[in-house]
Amino acid sequence: MNKKNVLILIGIYLIFVVSFARPAHAVVPQLLGPLTALVSLIPQILAFVGIAVLTTLVFARDTTKMLFYRLKDFALAHKAVASGMSLILLMTLAWGTYQFLRGTNPSLTKVSPDTFHRATTIVPWTTFRGNQNRTGWVDAIPGPTSGNPSWVFAAESAVAVDFSSSPAIVGNRLYIGASRGSIFSLGGATYCIDIESGEELWRHDSEIPIFSSPAVAAGRVYIGEGYHQDSGCHLRCLDAKTGEAIWRFRTESHVESTPFISQGKLYFTAGADGVYCVDALEGKLIWHYPAIHADMSPLVHDGKVYFGTGYGDYRVYAVDAETGKEIWTAPMAYSVWGSPSVYENLVFFGMGTGSFSHSARIPYGSVAAINADTGETVWEFKAGDAVLTAIVSHGKYVTFGSRDGFVYTLMASDGKKQWATDIGSPIVSSPAVTASTVYAAGQNGRIYALSADVGEVEWEFNIRKVATGIEFYSSPAVANGHLYIGSSDRYIFGFGENGSRQGGEER
Repeated sequence: MNKKNVLILIGIYLIFVVSFARPAHAVVPQLLGPLTALVSLIPQILAFVGIAVLTTLVFARDTTKMLFYRLKDFALAHKAVASGMSLILLMTLAWGTYQFLRGTNPSLTKVSPDTFHRATTIVPWTTFRGNQNRTGWVDAIPGPTSGNPSWVFAAESAVAVDFSSSPAIVGNRLYIGASRGSIFSLGGATYCIDIESGEELWRHDSEIPIFSSPAVAAGRVYIGEGYHQDSGCHLRCLDAKTGEAIWRFRTESHVESTPFISQGKLYFTAGADGVYCVDALEGKLIWHYPAIHADMSPLVHDGKVYFGTGYGDYRVYAVDAETGKEIWTAPMAYSVWGSPSVYENLVFFGMGTGSFSHSARIPYGSVAAINADTGETVWEFKAGDAVLTAIVSHGKYVTFGSRDGFVYTLMASDGKKQWATDIGSPIVSSPAVTASTVYAAGQNGRIYALSADVGEVEWEFNIRKVATGIEFYSSPAVANGHLYIGSSDRYIFGFGENGSRQGGEER
């Protein structure tokens, strides 16, 4: 094979890789990178090439004729190579056209007005999933009873955008973090969306990608930045109305955690830099618990801060909320991932092997109920794979999802299983629970509404009918009678009763 044919085959290979390669995931899903950004720009690149070709045809007809004759001669002499190149070109054009049409389809970004319960009170979203019970639901308004998308927000198509952060809803505004990538750069942003109009109200950019989910209270948004491999990241404080920066607090590692807001203080984990307590008003350090690696959102309850570690020495901890002084610590058999919740004198943690992206070769997962005063394990329930989600405490029950594909509800007091529903996909997104319904998102892009009493599927919706390839790491939030969730692509979805039917399946 001569040098020219080798170069041609290399060109075919590069076209294939750029067009169809998907990024690898880290411990948490680092979904963006230069290659992903390049794929997102395929429509613009194809448009530029098309314009260049047309310009050549108009202004250089003789040169074009000679080029076509040479291409014809080459194709006749190298039929196999020419056929392969033609096939790859057609596939690339088809993919680019599809992406372009998907990005400009007005039906995906059109908003249905007057479909929202207008918030009568402003309820703060004080931690991951809104409250210490991790319900993802902070008002008294029931969630949607059918799978009707009411609107879809699409971030601009010129860059790759990932909403693996989970939304916080305060009043009629949605706040969410994102990773944003272009060919030459990778960063993050915090978005504020009007949930009635679906319009972007403001966006605050960060130099570092954002996986953290925001906490919102007293007119401020608190959000971390960074993935597992990042260091020198910040906890940011933004004005909730304008998005302007108020202060930022630097850590030596990353802040995937959502802070817990309590009595004017922020409690958050900072990866390998341990756990922090800072003043919510000015961002000044109050105390620091170092020398551990924690990524979950901590729990503050009855004067104590509870958290667990996913790396190194697997443990759960209780420290004094005022001073950071250790009260007790207890060893665990596996990485502690699931953000804790509380019921009476029990604190619940999710554990397991593997990661957000992959199961371990020998999977393991469980939920442990820990005595809040002593650190003693009261009961442990074993699941089929890792429990990475927050543990939702509601009434006398706890509910959670697992990578084994099941949503579980247990008795909080003794861990006895009440029901388990298989949704057929790993669950790494935390469920939202209202008085009557459990809303769960599968990694395969499906949303499910399950009855809270027996786990029966009431409705489901396949997001991939709207946009292909979507995965859910974001957790659903229920507010104002609607459900909201981000996606691994550039979309945020709103579900509500008055949305137009787009294939939701009722059961």
